[in-house]
Amino acid sequence: MRALHITGLALLTSTAPLALSTSPSLGQSVAPDQATNLFAPSLQGNPNNPPRFVLRRSALAVNQAPPVGTFSGPPLDGLPVYGSPTGFGAGDTGFDSTNVRRRPRARLRNGAAAIAPPPQTSTFESVPQPPPQVPSRPPALASPPPPVVYPAAAAARPGAILPPPPDELPISNPPPEVHPLAAANRPGAVLAVPPPLDVTSPGSTPPPGTPPPNSLPLGAVPHAPLPIAGGDPYEALGIRAGSFLILPAVELSGGYDSNPQHIPGGPASYDAVVAPELHVRSDWSRHSFTADIVGSYYWYGNNTFEPSLNRPYLNAKLDGRVDVTRDTRILLENRYIISTDNPGSPNIQANLAKLPINTTVGGTVGVDQQLSRFDVTLKGTVDRTTYQNSHFVDGESASNDFRAYDQYAGILRVGYEIDPGLKPFAEVSADTRNYDSPVDPFGEARNSTGSSAKLGATLAMTNWLTGEMSAGYLQRDYHQPLPNIAGMTLDGSLLWQINGLTSAKFTAASEVYESTLQGVSGAFSRDVSVEVDHALRRWLIATGTFGYGHDNYVGETRRDDRYYAAAGLIYKMNRDVQLKGQVRHDWLTSTQSGNAYQATSVLMTLRLQR
Repeated sequence: MRALHITGLALLTSTAPLALSTSPSLGQSVAPDQATNLFAPSLQGNPNNPPRFVLRRSALAVNQAPPVGTFSGPPLDGLPVYGSPTGFGAGDTGFDSTNVRRRPRARLRNGAAAIAPPPQTSTFESVPQPPPQVPSRPPALASPPPPVVYPAAAAARPGAILPPPPDELPISNPPPEVHPLAAANRPGAVLAVPPPLDVTSPGSTPPPGTPPPNSLPLGAVPHAPLPIAGGDPYEALGIRAGSFLILPAVELSGGYDSNPQHIPGGPASYDAVVAPELHVRSDWSRHSFTADIVGSYYWYGNNTFEPSLNRPYLNAKLDGRVDVTRDTRILLENRYIISTDNPGSPNIQANLAKLPINTTVGGTVGVDQQLSRFDVTLKGTVDRTTYQNSHFVDGESASNDFRAYDQYAGILRVGYEIDPGLKPFAEVSADTRNYDSPVDPFGEARNSTGSSAKLGATLAMTNWLTGEMSAGYLQRDYHQPLPNIAGMTLDGSLLWQINGLTSAKFTAASEVYESTLQGVSGAFSRDVSVEVDHALRRWLIATGTFGYGHDNYVGETRRDDRYYAAAGLIYKMNRDVQLKGQVRHDWLTSTQSGNAYQATSVLMTLRLQR
């Protein structure tokens, strides 16, 4: 068996050369010089007509064919075409990347040799081309490649111009960055508008002579001052203390007042004011706590005033909100006010050595419930007002306990949200004022009950118009023989952002103040004011204010009309230091002789804040 296997292998080995030499080739014939090496590469094209190599000539030669082996196409606008044609560098063996469908080979009979198909134009063969032409004008410079712009970074860059949507751009040819002037001339271009300049109205204490509030209107919570649109680069940053933001500030003022007593023909005096502030804000995901404490002390250099006009002022308010559920909140407030009667008030007694100080302490407890688009708020308030004893120039003193009273009030408000920026509401309230003494020194009982109804709306139209305004009717009933008080009311504050540089604020308040005059039940006061702020620069703000007030002393024929106009300038040196200047003129007219006066004051203020 082994012998037979060896014999067959030898026979196969001996006949293999013969089969290789006599069998007809179905592919391409092997050249004689390649018989010894079957793996040697062959020349491309027709072996019978190999390419020739000639010397390269100048590309600008006229009426001459381009050099062999170069690539040039028909000139476009007189410019040569650069680059490599498709399939450049591909040989006759190996992988074909042209994606051209291969032509099937011809199968011949009787073992005839295959005839190669006519050769295609090779990339190395000389192709007759028209002679290159000299360009009639210098070629245009090639545009630099477009810069890579990341959408997030471009959108965050101030004044950035974003490209149009992807469906408007070529897929493989993104446009280069366009400058603003070119973008403005492009059809359908949308230019980025820089954000408007926002100006913050500075908070400050009232100038000397401004009447401070001495009671709350029917137990209603006073409205907090509305901030001007945010974005002030000179706004105080505050101090972080855990989850609270603390904003301290102090104002040091000095000036001149032509009539600080607000009496006909009163003497002038220099004055100084120290006004500290403290604001606290919580930074909690739920619940809220805020504190606003503003105080001042007025000092006058003229010691001949009777009574002395040196007086303190403090207004502290602590607000809390407890979020029980998403739709239910508990409202809490505590307030503390220290003040005096206003200079020139008819409640001031004669021959006083100094103005007696009155103190008001109060609190509010309420609940706010959201019912779909309805917002229902119910509050209860308690306030206690007391007065110090009066001290006279002769050393005597008198008690003011008969002026002390307690006030209890209930407030119900129902609002409906038509739009996130518009919520009309209706509000009703009722209160009672009970004096510690049944009767005053004149034998008159001053206990009273009051009620009011209001219709208004809360506005939050982005940065254009914000605030709250309401109109209504007030009624206060006294025991005999004091007359009742009734009339229309207007309350609230609205901020109008006219443009990025100018803002206007309108405020209104209606209040019934208690009186000590015989036969007068109270003073029904209505006040309105308009303040306009204009930014000459971000650091230079011009302000103008005009106010009007009317006092009706119910029970006698006296009617007073109060006016004031003020102009000021605020220079913001940095976030911590500001300089202010203000000129103000006050005047009063009255139906009762001996009460009209005029006064002009000038005040320079240094504000330090953090």
